[in-house]
Amino acid sequence: MNKKTRQKIQIARAAADLYLKNNRFKMSALADEAEVELDLVLDYFPNRTSVLEYYYEASFIEYREVTKQIQGYDEFTLAEKLSNLSYTLLDLFSKQKPFVRKTYRSIIVCSSKKTSFSEMFKKELQLIYETDPRQSALSSAFNNRLLYKAGLANFHLLIGYWLEDESTGDQKTMELVDKWTAFIQEIHYTAILDRGFDLAKFLYYHSPFRPGKSPSN
Repeated sequence: MNKKTRQKIQIARAAADLYLKNNRFKMSALADEAEVELDLVLDYFPNRTSVLEYYYEASFIEYREVTKQIQGYDEFTLAEKLSNLSYTLLDLFSKQKPFVRKTYRSIIVCSSKKTSFSEMFKKELQLIYETDPRQSALSSAFNNRLLYKAGLANFHLLIGYWLEDESTGDQKTMELVDKWTAFIQEIHYTAILDRGFDLAKFLYYHSPFRPGKSPSN
């Protein structure tokens, strides 16, 4: 991670803290909170909204940095990679959970434009799914933008569940992630879909009841 990115993340996290004190803070106050020069803040962010949006993009950048350090990550199963994605982002969000509670829906879920966080999340899902060789042939055919969009929507729901989770250490949320990702993996890894498709194809081409084919006497 280069110096500019580190500074931007530092400013974004300071903005999250400051937002809880005053959601209409001035950029000069942000510079004081982040302990940097005002000119530096204005070089990176044109206004308050842009820095608050960057908080979520920054979290995804940090997720990628964390994931790079995991030995053997490329050998992870589909469920392990999807779990790591959710666990890491939740862990990063937990450091400033009150800010996420107040802003995630308005900044990410209900945004009138495509956010960097949402686009990065869908691209990560695409990478996870399309580089996994253990998926069945039929399930691989469904690796498309609709799947990634659905995955993002599921993450939004997970965030909502997590924000309401009062269990110790967010245990219920962690269990939900485990069960959901295991279910997704079962769907994508099982060969039953391929076998069912082969059976249907055989019946179509060889059934005596196929339209246009006369039954043998």
